[in-house]
Amino acid sequence: MIVTFHSYKGGTGKTLLSVNLAIIFAKMGKRVCLLDLDLRAPSLHSTFKNGKKQWVNDFLNKACTIDNVLTDCSTEAMGKGKLLVGLANPSTETIREMAAKDRKWEMEALGRLLSLKTSLLNDLHLDYVFFDTSPGLQSL
Repeated sequence: MIVTFHSYKGGTGKTLLSVNLAIIFAKMGKRVCLLDLDLRAPSLHSTFKNGKKQWVNDFLNKACTIDNVLTDCSTEAMGKGKLLVGLANPSTETIREMAAKDRKWEMEALGRLLSLKTSLLNDLHLDYVFFDTSPGLQSL
């Protein structure tokens, strides 16, 4: 199942909600993936560490595969559950670069996300994928 958290403005708690639900489902024994798609103001990096040094931005720019992005953030408290996290790059330079992307790039990135959905659910056998998106109307 894919769950997308979106709001028309920032500060509504969508990141807090997505993090907590991902952890709760993982503690319930589910295989969960949480992706930071807020490319203009990423914040999941403040909760999770990037163990792979590749970012969701790199995947969307066709610079790597999703395996190079996802970090296993599972804990013993999750038992058989699993929590994979993909972070967006929080550097100022990358945020500027993302904000300057044109519509063609956005459509290609959307296509990559749609194909990613299938591979995450089927190939990695995930139960839930949570997308934390950018606020507003300019979202993937």
